[in-house]
Amino acid sequence: MKNKDVTEKSDKAETNSSSLDKENQQSAEEPLLEIGASFNVCRSDGSWYSAEVIQRRYNESMGANEYYVHYEGFNRRLDEWVPRSRIRSSNDAEINQENLEDSERKITRNQKRKHDEINHVQKTYAEMDPTTAALEKEHEALTKVKYIDRIQFGKYEIDTWYFSPYPEEYGKQPKLWICQYCLKYMKFEKTYRYHSSQCVSRQPPGKEIYRKGTLSIFETDGKGFKLYCQNLCLLAKLFLDHKTYYFDVEAIFVLYSM
Repeated sequence: MKNKDVTEKSDKAETNSSSLDKENQQSAEEPLLEIGASFNVCRSDGSWYSAEVIQRRYNESMGANEYYVHYEGFNRRLDEWVPRSRIRSSNDAEINQENLEDSERKITRNQKRKHDEINHVQKTYAEMDPTTAALEKEHEALTKVKYIDRIQFGKYEIDTWYFSPYPEEYGKQPKLWICQYCLKYMKFEKTYRYHSSQCVSRQPPGKEIYRKGTLSIFETDGKGFKLYCQNLCLLAKLFLDHKTYYFDVEAIFVLYSM
């Protein structure tokens, strides 16, 4: 076990050093974008929107820097990491003209409501009451960057929506592998495959309280299964923006469905 820990720490140090060297090399070739600046960013549907650059990181698989952006006026669920090729200056005349033409199109009130719902347009702080606005600002500051883009859960690869406070370097991985039975999280696929061959769990711990077809609901005591409940809270936070996360789960019951 000690040899494994030393190896993982050594691999981590080498990876961090390599990433830093490659990022410095690329920055010499291509100027880095300023954090906090606004640019026009192309979304996956080909539409251009004004967005703020929140963070930057070097992507090993791409061999290039990528940027975490927030689309102005949209729910943070749509924040994403994008390559430099999808980002243009806010002074780009061609893009600005396209946006101008789109904004001049007349839409009815009902069409606007549907557009906002589909694109998850969120309220501005000015539209909130002072207390809600203050809480929202504090929450946003703590959960601003979502490093975990996706998870492998059993045979499914799932895109995540929000930040979750996974510990140490686990929370900075682009992808986590999570056991579908015990919810243990891992950084590497090889570790996940080895764990899967050894894991004896085949259902959530606790008492099954409901079953219909392929759906089951289990009641799990947080005091008796503390680690499982902590892992469940971390997993849930990836998809729930305002879920409160507590490491002390001994006093709670968790309903788990599958």
